[in-house]
Amino acid sequence: MSENQSFKPGTRYDATRALKASYFVDYRDLPPLKSSITATVIISYNKNIEAPDEELNQRLKLGINFKSWWKEYDNLRIQHYSELIKDNENSMIVLLPKYSHGIYFQNPQLVAKLILDNYRSHLK
Repeated sequence: MSENQSFKPGTRYDATRALKASYFVDYRDLPPLKSSITATVIISYNKNIEAPDEELNQRLKLGINFKSWWKEYDNLRIQHYSELIKDNENSMIVLLPKYSHGIYFQNPQLVAKLILDNYRSHLK
């Protein structure tokens, strides 16, 4: 997204900023998971656009169309995490529409169940 000229400059700038954040730099340097390690990836997607995001976008005149930005971002994350765990036994991706970043607040029972399921699959 940072280099795709079909996106508005504000969107490209925000994608570039996110890529340079230390979290992503550290994350890219991690070694691959061993294929015997089960991973459960929980992804929120198609989230509701929040008022603070829209207000910041308008105030700074970023020109971000959040619906299309999040759709593209969601697709990239789904593809990326699918690739990361494709060789890991018993791994899965759980897609949760309309959830936000804090899935564990919105549905702690589901998160706890997925953690326990993951742990139990490792015991087998």
